[in-house]
Amino acid sequence: MITGYSDRLSARPRQTIRFMVSTNNSSLELELVQLHRGAPDLLETAWGGNKMATIPGREQPLCPGSYGLVEDWDFAGGEDSSFTIGVWAFPTLLKSEPQAILATEDGLELGFVDHGVVYFRVGTTKLRLPEGLPTHRWYHITVRQNESGLQLRVRTHATDLSGIDVDVQAVAKASLKCQKTALVIASCGDQKNHFNGKLSDPCIFDRWLDDAECEGLANDVSGDKILKSALAAWDFSKDRSGKMLISIGTGSKDGILVQLPVCNVTGPHWRGQCNNPSEQPRLYAAIHFHEDSLSDAGWEPDFEWTVPDDLSSGIYAAKLIAGDETYYLPFAVLPPKGTSTAAVAVLMPTFTYQAYANEMRDVNGLNCLYDHYTDGSSVPLTSHLLPMLNLLPHESLYRNTNGDAFSRNLSADLSLLYWLTRMNVAFDVLSDHHLHNEGGELLSPYEVVITGSHPEYVSGQILDGIEAFLQTSGSLMYLGGNGFYWVTDMSDDGAVLEVRRPNGTRPSTSEPGESFQQLTGELGGLWKDRGRPPQKLTGVGFIAQGWTSEDRCGLAQPYTVSDLAVGPAYSDLFAGLQSGDSIGAFPSAGLGYGAAGDEIDCVDPKKGSPAQTKILATANGFEKEYRPAIETQTQIHNRSLDLDDELIRADLAWIDLASGGAIFSTGSINWISSLCYNDCENSVSAITLNAIKRITRPK
Repeated sequence: MITGYSDRLSARPRQTIRFMVSTNNSSLELELVQLHRGAPDLLETAWGGNKMATIPGREQPLCPGSYGLVEDWDFAGGEDSSFTIGVWAFPTLLKSEPQAILATEDGLELGFVDHGVVYFRVGTTKLRLPEGLPTHRWYHITVRQNESGLQLRVRTHATDLSGIDVDVQAVAKASLKCQKTALVIASCGDQKNHFNGKLSDPCIFDRWLDDAECEGLANDVSGDKILKSALAAWDFSKDRSGKMLISIGTGSKDGILVQLPVCNVTGPHWRGQCNNPSEQPRLYAAIHFHEDSLSDAGWEPDFEWTVPDDLSSGIYAAKLIAGDETYYLPFAVLPPKGTSTAAVAVLMPTFTYQAYANEMRDVNGLNCLYDHYTDGSSVPLTSHLLPMLNLLPHESLYRNTNGDAFSRNLSADLSLLYWLTRMNVAFDVLSDHHLHNEGGELLSPYEVVITGSHPEYVSGQILDGIEAFLQTSGSLMYLGGNGFYWVTDMSDDGAVLEVRRPNGTRPSTSEPGESFQQLTGELGGLWKDRGRPPQKLTGVGFIAQGWTSEDRCGLAQPYTVSDLAVGPAYSDLFAGLQSGDSIGAFPSAGLGYGAAGDEIDCVDPKKGSPAQTKILATANGFEKEYRPAIETQTQIHNRSLDLDDELIRADLAWIDLASGGAIFSTGSINWISSLCYNDCENSVSAITLNAIKRITRPK
């Protein structure tokens, strides 16, 4: 088996890409290739004169699990010394194996075991509750010792009507003496036995807290009362980005967070008082840890490659071969910064590729934004510093309702690059990651920017860049569906994307109060609910999808040309077609007969489609698999499943802009997968080429 990843999804000349590989083969053949077309008609050419190198193979493990780490921690206690340990815990997964909440390398451990039993041990001294506790409620756990002995106490929050309050005691003393050791939060000392759930306000006192003080500690909402007097304490509201543990204790140090746990989550004292962590941070002084969280596989690089100065822009890959097995590590190559080689740019939706990475794969730690963590909670974070098993030019695991495989995302978008080459249209390749960082400056050298088939995940910086481009005579060809939909943030290092989902048509829902993103503090969810619906940008917006509960996609439909085809205004677009004729009335690459399918968009003036938006063609008549997007419905009633819903349609639209540019939108993910039918001699191909010519013709 071969897997791997690179430290960049896109690069410019003179930038170096590092590649990390894991394999059980003793050696691999390495070839650098340019990808021209994806499955089912994969087309590639070797770069560098068919040179192939041999590299040694080695296995590199995945080590998922998020935790906190405070290095070189000291506690100058002893066998007879007094202490109190406190922490709020919200377990989300019951297991027979230990799940450590706090641990040190020299033997202290507090956590859950045996399906919810709280335990504490130091050396040979052990305490545990007699019974397991249920998940998904907050427990304040204290362990304290004085001359009388050792006590472990667990109680629910005062507002929790379950009223759990239980303790166990032992006469035996615990020797809590730690010197220059690592204190680990949400894992044990060897970073195993990961805790699944939320933690808040871990603290250690070098004295016995009496009952009143323990009560005060549990109810220290502000953190400015007894919590700050602890020898060691960490306030998780001080840095909600997922990077640091900020110490507020009198003798503790800051720590780091590993494998990016989920922050900006509600703590034990949150009762809906506010939904924005920035307004009352202490209500969000919690972190959600998971045993299968992974933001950086941390593998050693096996080879690296510096992009040559004279390499043409396009999609390339490091191709790894062992026997009959091949594995690709794709990346986009842009032209040198500030330059262009063509009037046309293809904006590869690398944010969407990363969001869907490892979808339908069942590998511990390789989660995408459509997965759930082991404890059942939503996955809001995805990284490209780990294997992305479906970022390949091959057909993936996607099937239509007939059981046929079809391509999506990168594999499908390669058809656009092949088609442009066949049509003799020169182009450069750009990426979402670069547009996020460089804004409108990246697009300014071009006359027209063409999207991929599914630019679903975009940041505010990406939207700003496209809007600035359109306001300065640029043109946009949106050749996809369900685009510009989710508020997406990127980490400063460009590796991690974040999406919270309080609304919209979604695989899971963010927990109440957890709609603000940790990377930026911005409100997550749909761009529509932030006042930036896709209809304002492209004229069309997501309206329906054809996916079943079995992850099968309904078959496509052709478009019917509108009456605009018979007039002179758009005759150049519809050369050879008349009103009522069909567009895409032929087999697409996987979704059956038609160019409109998968996820589809339509024009809606109420949602922001510009007044000058013209509907050139419409596809309707979709089968029962196609249902309206959840956000289009306010009630469920006896008409909710009607098959003749007029909203279930894909619109082909044109917008002439006051700036001198134009927008051409297809409203279908499946449009690009129809371009190459019959060796690119078809109606979808003809209209797309006519649109490019119309946009780039002399003004």
